[in-house]
Amino acid sequence: MKQVLLLTLLLAPTFNSLYGQCCSMGNPVSGQESLTVLQANHLRVYSFYKYGYNETYFRQNIRLINYGQYRHSSYDYAGIHLAYGLTQRLTIEHEAGYFIDKQLRFHDPELDALSRSGYGLSNGVVSLHYSVWNSKTTSSEISLAGGLKYPLSRQSMSVDGVELPVELQPSTGATGFVGRATVILPLNPTGFLLFIQHRYEVNGANKRNYTYGSAHQTSVSVGIPVVRNFQTMLQFRNEYRNADTTPSAARLASEGSNVVFVSPTLSWMAPGRINLAVFADIPLYKHYFGEQLSNRFATGVSISREFSFSRTPALP
Repeated sequence: MKQVLLLTLLLAPTFNSLYGQCCSMGNPVSGQESLTVLQANHLRVYSFYKYGYNETYFRQNIRLINYGQYRHSSYDYAGIHLAYGLTQRLTIEHEAGYFIDKQLRFHDPELDALSRSGYGLSNGVVSLHYSVWNSKTTSSEISLAGGLKYPLSRQSMSVDGVELPVELQPSTGATGFVGRATVILPLNPTGFLLFIQHRYEVNGANKRNYTYGSAHQTSVSVGIPVVRNFQTMLQFRNEYRNADTTPSAARLASEGSNVVFVSPTLSWMAPGRINLAVFADIPLYKHYFGEQLSNRFATGVSISREFSFSRTPALP
């Protein structure tokens, strides 16, 4: 049961998009990606689809009625994450994804008729994940990870000869750094599992000298077994993002925010040890620095499986 519950943690929505304003610049991540260090010669393949919807302007924590030029924004995103155990303590990871659609809709019918959708490859992230301490008897673990965030394309996207606004670009167009710290602690003898994580992400300036804001995200999750092969998890997550910056007078896509989410997950261990999950992100508290479209909800599905390439000892 401990191993199944640990795998359930891989299917928890630990990360919403770290870019909560408008159309989620950067990679929307579901939190089901490579959260534990793998055994040596083990490969984890994980893919997911996520839909996010933003609506209604907020100034600080005040809802603004009939305000702003945008009606709503949304994104459809498909991601894939690979992780491979180099040693018993060190795992190499890579994530990438594709925006199927990014929309930014206007209240004005004439402007809305001229609006274009963004799409394309997002950023890649390659990182090393190291187990600082672990207990084989209790499945407890403390780990650190860090690596390079890089653009799969540095060119700004244009549609019909018109360059899309920064909110609709599929990639930040710049390199950056992603780091995280993770603690896994079983709550014996309840069978529950406590999961704590902090993630930090910083971006460099792209060719337009535009820098997307850095982000801090802290989550606390509790994994709860339900019935055979089914698990659920309840997570509370705080996402704090700094404002974007640019040396020009260009409009900022985000002036920063502080948002608290509750994220329920239900997962099922299917035959063949394939883990299927559905998850959602629901904001409980929203504070925006400046007038911005606010997070309404996000939801998604995922599938993951772990493969072993360890050599089986020959029989005598």
